[in-house]
Amino acid sequence: MVAMQTATLELLERARLPSEQALALAQAIELEVASQRDAMVSRSDFLDLRGEFRSELAPLKADVAQLKAEVAGLKRDFAQLRDDMRDWKSEIRVEMHGMRAELVRWVFTVMLGQTAMLLGGGYFILSRLIA
Repeated sequence: MVAMQTATLELLERARLPSEQALALAQAIELEVASQRDAMVSRSDFLDLRGEFRSELAPLKADVAQLKAEVAGLKRDFAQLRDDMRDWKSEIRVEMHGMRAELVRWVFTVMLGQTAMLLGGGYFILSRLIA
């Protein structure tokens, strides 16, 4: 601190301050710097914090790795679901095609039956009118 005080005094005296004022100002600066040293963070404080952060981050890294594994599992599950849905879609299309064929067959059968009934009804009415 003496080196700082002499350098500060020399600087203040070069600024043409009286030596008593320069000395008082240098002491005030020195006291202020000394009081602020407690509030300053040292390299060892940073290293301690770094160690604490690393120790706190280790479980988080494990959690992130576990989440990544779970996400990968979900992706596999979704891919399997997508494949299953494609299979179901093709099965449903086959069933719908079969139903459509049955429906067309049914419609033609109904039309044939309706035509037969109309012809039978027409024959009945004509046979009653003529007789």
